[in-house]
Amino acid sequence: MDATRLFDLTGKNALVTGASRGIGQALAEALSAAGADVAVTARDENSLRETADRIGAHGRSSLCRSLDVLDTDRIRVVVDEAADAFGGLDILVNNAGYEKVQPSLDVDEAVWDSIVSTNLKGAFFCAQAAARRMAADKSGGAIINLCSLTSYVGIPTAVPYGSSKS
Repeated sequence: MDATRLFDLTGKNALVTGASRGIGQALAEALSAAGADVAVTARDENSLRETADRIGAHGRSSLCRSLDVLDTDRIRVVVDEAADAFGGLDILVNNAGYEKVQPSLDVDEAVWDSIVSTNLKGAFFCAQAAARRMAADKSGGAIINLCSLTSYVGIPTAVPYGSSKS
């Protein structure tokens, strides 16, 4: 049996933040391989072309949108655009994140705030916007927040990141 059939998402619609590369891109492709249509976001919309092509290779629809997860107004717009384009939103994957590798003794307040705001505040307000839309549509859904091993295993050059990705 094909393992993707165990997780059949045919007819489901997903939104993945931070989907231009790495884990976000792989998750967007996996969701499409399982049958979902997938909206993908990144700060630079042009960087999403390869991800959209991978989704299309599975015969699924994609929607690419620029999104800085620190912009709460834009978050609401993008969530609504994705839900409107696909006829609803069933899955949000909060993948967007930021890390600056540097010794913890050298981290200043600006670096701390930038990392924590992106990884924690951004994830919260994306989840809030998706949950509000799911509730308004009376559709239910799933919100998946990614964490990091650096939250469990201390790494002296990733303290703000680990603190914000638990």
